[in-house]
This record gives sequence, structure tokens and C-alpha cells, in this order.
Amino acid sequence: MVRGHRVDVSALLAGSRNTVEIEDEAPIESFEGVVFEQPASVRLRLRSTNGWLEVEGSVDARASGECDVCLDPIGFDVHVDVDEHFDSQAGRDADPFGEGNVLVGSHFDVADLAQQVVLSALPMGVRCPRHEGPAEF
Repeated sequence: MVRGHRVDVSALLAGSRNTVEIEDEAPIESFEGVVFEQPASVRLRLRSTNGWLEVEGSVDARASGECDVCLDPIGFDVHVDVDEHFDSQAGRDADPFGEGNVLVGSHFDVADLAQQVVLSALPMGVRCPRHEGPAEF
């Protein structure tokens, strides 16, 4: 089990059949009024297959913000199942905005992946239990 935000995956990228288990806590930056006061819990399994880095696992975070309707404070959990494949030749150095931007040379950036998947899973709006359901116009 590996802890740390950047993990050396050079052996995997060289074709090793081993797997790398990652258990880490990664900070998530605030986004459009949603705050993550504690780091996200990250559990991943990495392996290499035919030049691709396969990443499977989950990311769990606790978020807080304001209800879009009544502005009351609300807390909610964000759970993301991760099943990603990254081209080992297209890392952040080659294309900083591309799919493989979690690869920095021979290092996998756990915090960057956690940030991306958690923010992409956020709902468009946050509502407290009193205001859940379809919007009323």
C-alpha cells in the first residue's frame, strides 16, 4: 500500500505485471461555493495493460455548501467509482490539458485525479432535504 500524492509508476509504465495499491487522503479545492474541509479518502489499484495505465477504485469526500433555495448550510457525501485508462505516452508533460494529465513523467498524481473526479461528480445545484426534488417555477 502506497501513501503520498505522487506515486512512482515507472515499473508499471515499463510493462510490469504487478499492481500498485494506493490508499491516500487528498485535499480537494473549493469549487463554486462547495467546500471540502477534510481531505478525500482515495483507494486505487493501478496496473499496466498494453501501454495503458489502468486505474480502478474509489474516492470519497465530504462536501458542504448552501442550499440553492433557502441558503441553509448543508453537508453531503460525494462518492466516485474510478475506472480510468491513461495512455502512458500522453502525460502532463506532453499535453497539460489532455486526458493523461495525472501522469507527470513516471509519477501518478493521486491528488490531481481525486480533484478531477470529485469535481466532475458534483451536482449542478445543492439542495437541502426540504427542497430536494424537481425545481418549482
